[in-house]
Amino acid sequence: MNDEKIIFYLQNGQHERAFTRLYKHFSKVERHILSNSGSKEEALDIFQDALVTLYKKVNSPDFDPKTKIVGFLIQTAKFLWSNELRKKKVRQGSDDSKLGVLKYEDETDNVREKEGKIQLIEEAIQKLGDKCKQILELFYFKSISMTVIAEKFGFKTVNSAKAQKYKCMERVRKMVLEEYDLSNDETFVS
Repeated sequence: MNDEKIIFYLQNGQHERAFTRLYKHFSKVERHILSNSGSKEEALDIFQDALVTLYKKVNSPDFDPKTKIVGFLIQTAKFLWSNELRKKKVRQGSDDSKLGVLKYEDETDNVREKEGKIQLIEEAIQKLGDKCKQILELFYFKSISMTVIAEKFGFKTVNSAKAQKYKCMERVRKMVLEEYDLSNDETFVS
């Protein structure tokens, strides 16, 4: 099924039809999570969270209809699993005898926190020059390959384009860290 049809279904109250088709890609997410210390149940949870994120994105006013839907879904799932692994590492490293029973944050707090960080990054990207902003938007939000980006901006090699993307990301990271004093937040430091 092509992206346009999935987008149509998601935007017109037929999300079950879209989700049914998108579940065909569950095995890719499951394989990634199983090979990275996860279980089948965790893979299903992460995939469903990624579907919800995709649904919200497709129905947001700033959605770009040229977005590669499956790529966005899989990258979102990988991002969510990476965050889950980071949380597990923090939980395992804590001293339960001192802390007693761990209290986990309410899921809505986690979602708000993630959305807040994404908003900070988007604001920082908007402050970049046009070239950096376009490179980052094409790569991260539209899933355009570095080969295509290199051609579009006239870089001699793909590695030159990658180096420029890295410099742009470092500028974003520096702006976010300086402006919002998040130097102790692993999401932005690592």
